[in-house]
Amino acid sequence: MMQNLGFRLVSSAALIGLVLATLFWLPLWVFALVIASFVAAGLYEFFTMVRHRGILVHRPLNIGLGVVFTGLVAWRSMVEPGLVPTLVVGPGATMISWMWDVFWPATIVIIFIRQFLRENTFEALGGLATTLFGLAYVAALFSYFFYIRTSDPERGASLVLFLILVTKMADVGAYVVGNLMGRHTLVPRISPRKTLEGAMGATIFGAVSAVLAQPLLAGQTIFGQSPTPVLAAILGLILGIVGQLGDLAESLLKRDCQVKDTGTILPGLGGVLDVIDSLLFTAPLFYGILIYG
Repeated sequence: MMQNLGFRLVSSAALIGLVLATLFWLPLWVFALVIASFVAAGLYEFFTMVRHRGILVHRPLNIGLGVVFTGLVAWRSMVEPGLVPTLVVGPGATMISWMWDVFWPATIVIIFIRQFLRENTFEALGGLATTLFGLAYVAALFSYFFYIRTSDPERGASLVLFLILVTKMADVGAYVVGNLMGRHTLVPRISPRKTLEGAMGATIFGAVSAVLAQPLLAGQTIFGQSPTPVLAAILGLILGIVGQLGDLAESLLKRDCQVKDTGTILPGLGGVLDVIDSLLFTAPLFYGILIYG
């Protein structure tokens, strides 16, 4: 455990440095490239993982589609933040219309054409459905980081940092408390190593870290009010719980595909999907709270 913890600390330090650099010291387009890189790596791991399940997918095409979608989201969020349907052409047309009115219908047609070119029809439905799910699960959910980053031109970077800090501290709480005190499995048929004690540790670590990181929420409205320690703690609890759901969701996929980790690119942490699984669930929720809460 101690050796694995050492690898985790080194990998985590490298990721923290990358996050801080792209958020506060480098241009916004570098942040876009980093997000697109995470999406590409996550999609590669996802479509590699499902091959263990016997589902045939075309990785290069699907990864390319994911990167294109991520680019559209980046363009859209930097030009006009928000989620409002608009026209494709003419007055009022914005990139949101290209994402939802053009990209997804075109993607369905493209992956059907790819299936037409295969030598057989084995697992055609599985390949089509898995491709769309992978794009939605990895590319669409992770792209919410663009919306959070650009939702406030002055403090968007601080909001992204708050989200990552609270979500990943909740993950740390689940790992540490689960390993030290875990006795009762949470959902054994999905992940026999995740425990109820670990889940409680995640919510506590999430709440505490949110209170400590409350200054990063300055100028925002949380649950209809200005942030207070109590509201920050509630937000941390929610993000901790939802982050654990994201972790369980990835565990479900890995168990179905019979793989332990989605990759080995990050020593001690596994693959990219193993790192961002909780963020895939908390990013859309946090954005919704910022915009509508």
